[in-house]
Order: sequence, then C-alpha cells, then structure tokens
Amino acid sequence: MERRKYLQIPGPTNVPERILRSLSKPLLNHRGEEFEELVGYCVSGLKKIYKTENDLLLFPSSGSGILEASIVNLFSRGDKLAVIKLGVFSDRMADIAENHGLNVIPIEKEWGSSVSPIDIKEVLENDKDKEIKAVCLPHNETSTGIKNDIKGISEMIKELNHPALIVVDAISSLASLELKTDEWNLDVVISSSQKGLMLPPGLGIVSISKRAWDMVEKSDISKWYWDFKAVKERMKGNQFPYTPATTLLFGLKESIDILLEEGLENVWNRHELMTNAIRNSAHAMGLKLLTSDEDGSNTVTAIILPDGINYPDLSKVLSEDYNIVIGGGLKKLKGKIFRIGHLGSIHHVEVYGIMGALEMALYKLGYKVELGSSSKAIAETFLKEK
Repeated sequence: MERRKYLQIPGPTNVPERILRSLSKPLLNHRGEEFEELVGYCVSGLKKIYKTENDLLLFPSSGSGILEASIVNLFSRGDKLAVIKLGVFSDRMADIAENHGLNVIPIEKEWGSSVSPIDIKEVLENDKDKEIKAVCLPHNETSTGIKNDIKGISEMIKELNHPALIVVDAISSLASLELKTDEWNLDVVISSSQKGLMLPPGLGIVSISKRAWDMVEKSDISKWYWDFKAVKERMKGNQFPYTPATTLLFGLKESIDILLEEGLENVWNRHELMTNAIRNSAHAMGLKLLTSDEDGSNTVTAIILPDGINYPDLSKVLSEDYNIVIGGGLKKLKGKIFRIGHLGSIHHVEVYGIMGALEMALYKLGYKVELGSSSKAIAETFLKEK
C-alpha cells in the first residue's frame, strides 16, 4: 500500500491536495487574455501576502536565482554592501555579490545565532561617508534554524538616517513568519514558491520599492534574463518577456486563496504554535537545540544529534519505517545536527506524527527516551492554545 510521505525538510514543502489538483490543469496560451487575468490575480494576491504596494516581479527561477537577480539589478561594480553571514544561505548572498565585483562588508555571527540591530548599527555608524549601498540579510536562515529581527533592524537604520537599502531574503519566511514590507520600510524582499507558498520549486518573486528602483536605474552590471526593467515593463500588461512558469501560476492562485482564507495573522500564529510544540517535544525527549528559543525559527528547527546517534541511521529509520524525510546539517554543521522543517501545510495532528516517529526512531537506535514524552509535551502546548 502506498503511504503518504511527510517531507519535513525546510523546503520544498508538502503540497496540499487543492494545489496539486490545480497544477494538473491543461496549459493555456501564455500570450492570451485568460493568462493575463491569472497573472493579475496572482500579483494582487501576492501584494496582500507581502503586505506591500510596491512593484512585484515574478521570474521562472529558484530562490538563488532571485538573489542573483537582485544583486545584478540593484548595484554597480565596486559598490559596498553590508551582508550578514550566519549560515549557508546568508553566505550565498555574499558569494553572489563578490562574484559580480561588489565590495562585501561581512557582518559575521556564530552559526545558530541571529544578528541584532546593534551588530549592524556599529558597521553603519563607522560608514562616515555613507558609502554602504545596502544591508542584505535573511529573515530566516534554514541551515541553522534562526530568524532575524527585521523590524527592529529596519527601525534602527531609519533612526540612524543611513541611506542604505534593506534587502531581505524572505525565501523561507514569506507566508510563514510575520512580514510587513511597507510598514517595516523594506526596499527589496525576495522569495520563491517552494516554501510557505506550498508550491513546487520554480517561481521566484521580488518586491521593489521606489528607492530600490532609483538604484536599478544606476546599475552597470550586465543582465538580460534577470533584467528588472524589462520584466516590469511587460508585467504592466500581465505578460512576461519570455516563457513564464504557467502551471505554477495555477498553483499560486490556489495557494493565495488558501492563505487568505485562513488569514495571514492566523497563518503566522499557526506556525508559531507548531514550532512551540516541536521545540517543547524535543526538550521533553532530552534533545538539545542548536538555537535559543528566542532566536529559533518558526519554519525549521535544528536539533543537535545525541551522542551515539548518526544522521544517516536516523534519516534511514525515519524514512523507511515512518515515511518521514528530514534534513541534515550543511557544511560545518554536517553530521552535527538534523533539521525538521515545519512550514507551509502543517497542522496539529501532523506534529504528533512527526515527533512521535522521531521518538520511536531514536528509541530504536538506542537513545534513552521515555516513550510518550513527546506526545505529552505536544498536548500540553496545544491545550494552552487560545
């Protein structure tokens, strides 16, 4: 008998049945009126999820593609950027910038810690000539399971009256964590389809403020496929300069409907509740987390592998016995942690299944855990729900 697979990596995430059905629709003419109506609907809905009135562009792309697109459109060779580095994916933005000839000023934090407004303030205060063009950072870092205080950082930059743009990687936070693009004065917010939007990979999204468009006009880095101006011009008529990800737009429409039906604040609160249940469950099993509860992400939890338990064995038992797929540590954290993704389509009963399976897998591998401790901690968390 075929069993459901629980894809509990930090993305791609589980795709709800409603969205899967929408993805099976026959293709349509991407130069026709029906397609233009679909694009218009999706852009309007995404602006509600981004909480923005800024321009919003779509690309057939992964999240990494949109990161590069933002770099090559916003900046010119030699520009100085303050880039927060605290994990695999925040490091990636610095790598992309350096590959395009930009001058990266790294703000490095220990993996498993978040960056504070004070960390960034010190760098900007030392920028006496206001040469730093942007502060680039992730809202959420999936390789370590941390979130950053984007609102607090934005408020600090505004108080300093520093002209640096705020460029936010929200690939693993959009539609999962509280994000208010306009209210928080975020200039560029980058995301993609395969995380909180609950879609397959292949659709990149970016919102761009007026200040950021002024930078686009000055950029001297070559681009064609990634050209913001070309895409903006065609999207005025809900079209694209090349073939778009048509099927994913069917799914995006359904995703938008699902999220807005639940209500964004309810979505954010649900992710927080599921996270609390997972973290409390892990604590009850005697597991240690890589991050503090304060810094911990609401989309992925990084757990330190107990002594005597290796990741390949744990991953194998979870996959073969319980059909649950988890993520391992990346780069310097490889073999030291495992990661449970809990974003997108995840609800109460699924948390019981995931963490109960983890408890049994650890028990089978010789880890001393009190059977039932996981479920008890989850129940106590949920029963406190308002």
